[in-house]
Amino acid sequence: MVKVIICYILVFIIAWAGIWFTLIMLWPVFTRDKRAPYVPSFNYHLNLMKKGLKLRKWAKIIDLGCGDGKALRFFSKNFGLKGEGYDINPVALQYGRFLNRYHKEKHVKLIKSNFEKADLKNYNYIYTYLFPNQLTDIEKWVFSKITNKAIVISNSFQFAKHKPFQTIKNHRGKDSIFLYKK
Repeated sequence: MVKVIICYILVFIIAWAGIWFTLIMLWPVFTRDKRAPYVPSFNYHLNLMKKGLKLRKWAKIIDLGCGDGKALRFFSKNFGLKGEGYDINPVALQYGRFLNRYHKEKHVKLIKSNFEKADLKNYNYIYTYLFPNQLTDIEKWVFSKITNKAIVISNSFQFAKHKPFQTIKNHRGKDSIFLYKK
């Protein structure tokens, strides 16, 4: 009898996790949102940043399109940054808030809003993990709103018109992380 109850509980947990995962991944389809889909930062790229970045402790970082806030938790844990993330996907944000509570993360705030409403002048670092077409759409806005000392960290993809002042290469020698200044 106990084994049957445990099996039912496991099936319930797996089904619940599957539903959440499906909702997070398919949010753009449900809402007909043509912007960035939810794709969390890969641990591989985060480890590249851990080795290659030198960031000021207690500085502020914003994640444009943060999803569940995985990158912000990484920056908080590894560099001591205070982070805010903007996203419009309520399912990913709710999952991220749950993970923040689970990991007792107090320096990461997830905000349900279009990131273009954020005042980028308040941040030392701006993090993006967006596709090239989305970077092209926001490039002028980002570089017109940041301060001269702010650093933009772009994961995997480059801005079209700006040249990075530094890149971090992956194990194959290919540029993977791009850093920009105004």
